[in-house]
Amino acid sequence: MMTSNYIMAIDNNVTFNLKGSGGLLLIGRSGTGKSNLATYIMLKSMSQVHCGLYIVDAKRADMFSLNKVLINGNKVVVSTTNQIARMLRLINENMNNRYEHFSNGKWGQDFSEYGFRPYLLVIDEISAMLAEAGDNKKEIVSQLRQIILRGRQAGIFTLISGQRIDASILDRDITLQLGTRIVMGQADGDTYRMAYPMIKDIKSLPFVPNQPGYGLIYSDGQRINNPIPFIAADMTNIDVPSVIKRLEQTNTNIDYIDESSYWKF
Repeated sequence: MMTSNYIMAIDNNVTFNLKGSGGLLLIGRSGTGKSNLATYIMLKSMSQVHCGLYIVDAKRADMFSLNKVLINGNKVVVSTTNQIARMLRLINENMNNRYEHFSNGKWGQDFSEYGFRPYLLVIDEISAMLAEAGDNKKEIVSQLRQIILRGRQAGIFTLISGQRIDASILDRDITLQLGTRIVMGQADGDTYRMAYPMIKDIKSLPFVPNQPGYGLIYSDGQRINNPIPFIAADMTNIDVPSVIKRLEQTNTNIDYIDESSYWKF
């Protein structure tokens, strides 16, 4: 059975536990390094705990190009509203089938103790996704809610990024389930209050330089009950598609439980 370390380093001093919640919320204006950090977390998830990837990129930007390097890329990297609805539906079906195969374990065990492979669902610029959702919006939000609420124990984690995410974009009951919340650069008061509701006075937040790569992170279970400043790794010189292709090929050889009889793409 595979054993992995789900404690991931953001920089030399700051970590978060991927397995500690339903996933991550990543907020930042254009130019703050949000996409850079999302890419770093994807690579860490693949290299450290062998995550499989699902990607939603409604803007059809850099992440959408990964459909050319991932196995089943045209099914796990999606952009149109119909594709998104279908993929989220299948993720929920896969999750339900996985739960049915939890057996011979102790009460409260999760996917890792049974030997199942983890997956990371990355939704880049969620506001763009929902703006184009049209008649599929209700189903997309419903399917996403189920993945976030039920995914942690099943090993399906979600990373949602956006320039600004408030209740008009995504319900608070969903965002609060994302136990790791990151704000890149400097943000307005409403953004800080949404991301860090435990903070009574946003003026007490640590200062963050208004430069790419600087941010604040809060993660459920961390020893300090306040957001912590960090500096993200610079991914500029990394050939991301090549690294992801190599990791994907390596991870196919990892000894997880065979789910090919019911896992759909």
